[in-house]
Amino acid sequence: MARQVGQFAIASAMLMGAGRVIAVDKHDDRLAIARRQGAEIINFEQEDSVQTIVALTGGIGVDRVIDAVGVESEHAHSGLAAEQAGKQEAEFQRELDQTAPQHRDKGPFAPGDAPSQALRWGVEALAKAGTMAIIGVYPPTMESFPIGQAMNKNLTVKMGNCNHRKYIPQLVDLVRSGVIDPVGLITKAAELTDAIDAYTHFDAREPGWLKVELEPAQ
Repeated sequence: MARQVGQFAIASAMLMGAGRVIAVDKHDDRLAIARRQGAEIINFEQEDSVQTIVALTGGIGVDRVIDAVGVESEHAHSGLAAEQAGKQEAEFQRELDQTAPQHRDKGPFAPGDAPSQALRWGVEALAKAGTMAIIGVYPPTMESFPIGQAMNKNLTVKMGNCNHRKYIPQLVDLVRSGVIDPVGLITKAAELTDAIDAYTHFDAREPGWLKVELEPAQ
């Protein structure tokens, strides 16, 4: 679950009548906000996310998965899922070298330590004939996808960049009418003149930097 993208995906799922929403992340602040929105939460550093999702759904898996993380995915470093991540370490390293070698040791952006982790968990957690929606960003150099598992589960995969112009009028109306209140997701406020510094904290994925409001100087 990425920061604001994942949170708004939860809000959208609730708005569209999802019976249950399960949010997966490792950051307590993000999970707390997801729970406040009505989602069931899984901290993948404390429990195996796929096993827990399958158990919560009576051994079936979920009907829909939304990958809102993309190439920033990270694997578990403790708990039950860490052992499996260790077995995939060589594959994750190959993905890192392939995906963004120029960003590994310099610049503010860096991919997560397991670029395909969200994709892998998503495919594993889906029920047969389920649907995966990929809205997290992957660069053209990303080539890893568990196609064999997806095909044998008869999954549908939908992905791509959003056609913003098509949806902005509808989204503005949802905010204007009070159906969606984005203010509830703001966790930090900074002056407009501090935008670069605020983005640096946000881009470093520091705790508490979920959604930032930039306020004009008085």
